[in-house]
Formats: sequence, structure tokens, C-alpha cells
Amino acid sequence: MLDRVETTLEATGSRFPYVFDRDDGAWETTADGNWCGGHWVGLLWLASAHAETPADRERFERAARAHTERLRAAMPRDSMFCGMNFAYAGFRGYDHSGDRTLFGVGLEGADAMVDAFHEGARQVPLGKLAIKGPEQFRGPDSDHGPPGDRIGAVDNLYTAVAPLWRAYDEVGDPRFRDVAVSHADRHLDWYVREDGRTWHHAVFDADGELERQYNELAHSDDTCWARGQGWSIAGLSAAYAATGADRYLDALEANVEYYLDHAPDDLVPHWDFEVPAPEGEPRDSSAAALAAYGLLVHLEDPTAGERDPRVANLRSVGDDILDSLVESYLRTDPDDPARGRVEHGCFNRPGGYATDTELVWSTYYLAEALASVLPE
Repeated sequence: MLDRVETTLEATGSRFPYVFDRDDGAWETTADGNWCGGHWVGLLWLASAHAETPADRERFERAARAHTERLRAAMPRDSMFCGMNFAYAGFRGYDHSGDRTLFGVGLEGADAMVDAFHEGARQVPLGKLAIKGPEQFRGPDSDHGPPGDRIGAVDNLYTAVAPLWRAYDEVGDPRFRDVAVSHADRHLDWYVREDGRTWHHAVFDADGELERQYNELAHSDDTCWARGQGWSIAGLSAAYAATGADRYLDALEANVEYYLDHAPDDLVPHWDFEVPAPEGEPRDSSAAALAAYGLLVHLEDPTAGERDPRVANLRSVGDDILDSLVESYLRTDPDDPARGRVEHGCFNRPGGYATDTELVWSTYYLAEALASVLPE
């Protein structure tokens, strides 16, 4: 995977890799990282930490710092993705470098999530960032949906809330804890269904009252978007690790049980867990990478296993998903020019965009999961 970071950096330079265009044989890029630029910064810091030579370590660090400045300048503070991106570029950059200015970037992201929090809905809304993709995100027959300040998403238990746990742990400001707990509890109300599957979106009115739930990137409202399930698993893992609260562990276990009951034998789901006639439908390795990452990285604290023996079982599921990804979805041939590529990611099947390809976030979550289990 270090090789893939290197070849990607050579190919993209000062731009951010986004999705790999298989027709053109090149990365589709953005100038500012769009919603997911922090994943690339995080990969550059990982590469710096694990590179074999001082020159390579310095090169990857320089690139991480330069991309952080571009990301910080462009990221809307009212986007639910701001927290996640600033956590990867800031807090994790600080973890690798000890640079307190990067720590400040992480806190800036956490502050932005507190400011964006809707007290009535008890949600950090989606926000107004224009996500790069098809003109009509759900496909040509769809509309543009509700405004971003009146809609929440299954993603943002992780993207918006996980940085708040870190910020509270570091500085002890109860604002971070209170927003994180309130948002996480609303996640249980609005996004986790009785059978363990998840809704993608919840729309609320100006007072924060729930109007409706729906699935934008799933096959239908009666099925389950696979990456949304992965986001929920990662978010609930972080919430339980931060609090030890049984309600988060119970919901996490339900999410994982649904995942296991509806995934193929290799544990890498189709883009929708219950899409009709799944033969020939794209898999989504990024959903699997998110699930493995959540279960292995956020449940890695040994004290979590002492709180409840179920944690060990959940980590075992993470191990199994990780094994499958490395065995069947990661290109590992040393002579392969695309060595380190994570195959078969599906970004947006309803919109017909990047439906079976390499996605920068797949690479990041798989790399972080590997780094958490491999020996130093």
C-alpha cells in the first residue's frame, strides 16, 4: 500500500486523488479534496510513518502538510465532513509529527461541528458542500433533495462526531462531549432500524422535528446502502470506545449482525445489501474497509474488551473482513504497476458514478486497519 501512495502522489502532484477513472486509466482529482481530502492527507502521513528511508519520509510529510493547507482553506466549516477531514489532517498529523499547529487544525474541525450542531434535531446536518459526482446524485430521474441544513445522514455519526470524542479527551471541554453524546443518541433513534439495518437520511423541520427518512444511495427505502452500514459501524465503534455505554454496543452488535446475515460469503457486500438480482451488481469494498476499520481501530483499546466480552467477537469480525479484503481485493503482486490498489469500490450506483473502481477512502481505511493490527 506504500507503493500505491507513492505512485498516486507521482500521478496527482498537488491535487487530491478522488476516484480512479478506469476508462482513462488515471485518477480523477480535485483541487481541494472535496468531501474526502482528509483521507489522502491521512495516507500521506501513514506513508511517512512507514517509509523505509528518511528522504521518503520527508517527501510524504511535505506532501501531507501542503495538502493540509489546501484542504483547510477550502473546506466549508458547516459541512459534516469538516470534522473528519480536519481530524485526519490535524489530529492524526499531530500524532505523527508532534506539531501543535496540526493539533489546532483538529480542534478547529471539532469547533466547527459544535457550531454546526442543530439543537432541535440533535444533529450535525449534512451542510452545503457540493459533493463531486453526477449532476443528479441519485440518478437522472431524481431531484436534488432537501436543503443541507435540514437533513442528517448516517455517515455523520462518524464524520462529524468521531472528532468530538478526541477533542473532549484532549481538552476536557464539555461542549464536545455533550454534542457527541446528543448526536449519537439521536443516531440510535433515527438511523438504526429494529433489524440492525440503517437509513441513509433523515429530514427534519426548522424546529428539529423528524419529517421523514429515506435512502438516497440504496436501491430503495426497503433495502440498505452498504457504505452507510459501514459508516454506522465505524461511528458506533467510536462512540462505544469513547463512553463504554451499552446502548452504543447493542446498536453496533445489531449493525454487525445485519452485515453478516446479508453479506456474501467473502464478507464484502454489494453496494446495497438487499439489491434484487445481486449477480452482476457491483461490490463495495469501501463499505467493508470502513467496517473493518471501525471494529479494529476504534475497538483496539484493551480495556474495551474488559467492559464487555462481545467486543472480542466484534473484533474477530473485523479481522475476518480485513483478511478477505487483503486476500481478494488488494493487488499485491510486486511487479504490478498498480500494486496496493483496492479493487471494487462503488461510490454511487444509483447515479452511475465510479461504480466499480479504486476509491481513495477505501485505501485509507484499509491502510489504517492494517496499521492497527500489524506489529511495529
